[in-house]
Amino acid sequence: MDVLSQADIDKLMRDLATGEAQKNEDEQKSTVKNYDFKMAKRFTKEQIRAINAVFKNFGHLLSNYLMGTLRASCESEVLSIEEISFNEFNNSVPSPVIIAIINTSPFTGSLIMEMTKEISFSIISRVLGGTKEIAAEGRSFTDIELAIMERVLWQSLKNFDEAWVKIMDVSSTLEKVETSMQFAQIVDINEPVLMVTLNITIGTESGLIGFCLPHQALEPFTKSLNTKHMYAGNGSKKIDSDPSKIINTIKHTDILISAVFNSTEATVRDITSLDVGDVIQLAHKVDEPLIVKYQQIPKYHASMGKYRNNLALKILDEIRGDEDNE
Repeated sequence: MDVLSQADIDKLMRDLATGEAQKNEDEQKSTVKNYDFKMAKRFTKEQIRAINAVFKNFGHLLSNYLMGTLRASCESEVLSIEEISFNEFNNSVPSPVIIAIINTSPFTGSLIMEMTKEISFSIISRVLGGTKEIAAEGRSFTDIELAIMERVLWQSLKNFDEAWVKIMDVSSTLEKVETSMQFAQIVDINEPVLMVTLNITIGTESGLIGFCLPHQALEPFTKSLNTKHMYAGNGSKKIDSDPSKIINTIKHTDILISAVFNSTEATVRDITSLDVGDVIQLAHKVDEPLIVKYQQIPKYHASMGKYRNNLALKILDEIRGDEDNE
């Protein structure tokens, strides 16, 4: 408990006498803001933490995909996750921009993924063999560039689905690609949405990727948006550890077996001049054994013959040297 000094008591008495205390109280009351029930927060902190974990995973998967496709270093970072109205999201999207309308099952309704022109033109340039960003000022996307981005978006959706796997199984399809929010209104303008923003860096260039997740699309599954589900695992799945069943499964597994002759060399002229009835002389002696391969791995030497009027192979010996090398 704080103890007032004599100076504090004297100041308080002076404020009461002059009315200054009432003025300070009125100033404190004026800081109270009216609560807008139309814009009530629909997402809890726990749900936002789960969404953050999902998109961190998505960013990692997308970076790996872009790194392999574009042959350039790529990094991603979740910049922010905030709950806003769809109208605010709509007004924040620049033009032109790559806008993907996504249908994700089992979510009810569509989602939006947007790529700014900086990151989009950087991807297009590298897909076409360039190393620098295409000049984006004062130009829109061509049909060829949109086709390239559509292909990239399809692959990105595979990464998006994989990022959700620890919470639930989802399956996404690309409904359409637009370059303006004028044709991308998926919910009412006052509908609350979760805006997820990622920063993607490709080489020395960077740009933003944004996701618009409407509350009405995620509402039936909000109970699943919990970080506990991500780390608890799925206890309903039982692992079958019966050795006899495992051995039986292995025994019935299909394996490709092939018997091959020694390779024979031929010129292109010889091959193009072949006709029906021609004979090719193999570089394989009549009494020389064939090599039997399991899944392209040499395992046995065998001789070829007939058994009940069918071509057959007789195993002669095992190729142990090649097996040891494996």
